[in-house]
Amino acid sequence: MEFDQIIAPLSREKFLRDHWGKSFARMQGPADRFAHLFNWDDLNAVLEQHRLVPPRVKLFKDGQPIDPTRYVTPPHLGTPRLDSGGLAVCLAEGATLILNDAQEVSPKLRELMQAFQETLHTDTFTNLYAAWHSQKAFDMHWDPQDSVILQVSGKKRWKVYKPTRLHPLEDDIEKPIQPTGEPVWEGVMKEGDAIYIPRGWWHVVFPLNEPSLHLTVSLTPPKGIDFLGWAVSKLRREAQVRADLPALKGGEAQTAQLKALRGLLDEMLSDGAMTEFLAQWDANIGHSPHINLPHAPYEQFAEIVDGSRVRLATLHRLPLTPYGENFEFRAIGKLWTVPRALVPALSQLHNAQVHGVAELSAALETDAEKSDLKKSLAVLARAGVVLVEKGT
Repeated sequence: MEFDQIIAPLSREKFLRDHWGKSFARMQGPADRFAHLFNWDDLNAVLEQHRLVPPRVKLFKDGQPIDPTRYVTPPHLGTPRLDSGGLAVCLAEGATLILNDAQEVSPKLRELMQAFQETLHTDTFTNLYAAWHSQKAFDMHWDPQDSVILQVSGKKRWKVYKPTRLHPLEDDIEKPIQPTGEPVWEGVMKEGDAIYIPRGWWHVVFPLNEPSLHLTVSLTPPKGIDFLGWAVSKLRREAQVRADLPALKGGEAQTAQLKALRGLLDEMLSDGAMTEFLAQWDANIGHSPHINLPHAPYEQFAEIVDGSRVRLATLHRLPLTPYGENFEFRAIGKLWTVPRALVPALSQLHNAQVHGVAELSAALETDAEKSDLKKSLAVLARAGVVLVEKGT
């Protein structure tokens, strides 16, 4: 499902300009708009066929978690798994069922996450909420991430309030106070409706005594504190940063070291620093595993030729950063260096897309560069940075 279909009738331009990171939005659509994403049969199959226990599957009622011993078999009876009888009783008593990271058990939801990632350049995951009676799952609260809610089946009543602390953090030094005014929106979400709730906006949800299924797509764009943490981590290259502070020396020595550290920080926070950080953030947002059995054990170490097809394995994109005469990136716990000449080809690599080696080579100028590309891809394949798929 495309991003523009999800937010319709809002245009992408209007959503990004007026709402993204700023304000609540409601998007009404046809009743069957999200029906293909995940239905009751899908939920039944997932719960029956996967060994899902807390925290992947949780039950909540009136703001409190249900004791997992009520719906999960005890350890002394073997590997814990869902107790279908206990689960049915808890749901009959008014509990809401929550399936976290639902994209990991649904190809359609994984594609949905990729649509959000490509548009908003942010990590994404989705949780599923199923309710039957009138008891709410949670009391009024705010979330530390932005959310897009898709009503798949049934109805729920929502109340949404403005934030009481601008851009709150999950581990903030000051907690927001609960709102006391009127909600900015109170209404019933019907099948095919969607709403966008920015981080920090308070909300509470009420089931309406009918089967209801909605998806919450959670979005975690980078924050200023992430950028500063990245900048400080890069300064580990500098001996002055790794050195002890002059705690036992006079103010003159402390002033000198402070001046040196401030200079390094100013240099790190140059005009292009945020662009570099955002590129690395985009490169490292959540990737999807791609499993190609029974062929992968043969193809992964096969010779890389023009007809080979490759994709990134554990990165969204390659976080290529200039360093001296070359470029570097970090993957699978190792720092890799690649020649500058190969960057036009390697920068095209992607986790969600597969590329032919001939297609990548077209971005290079000489036969020597194209040969070096194949050698580099072979090294990265043997390390597991890229996946190799059988070509034509």
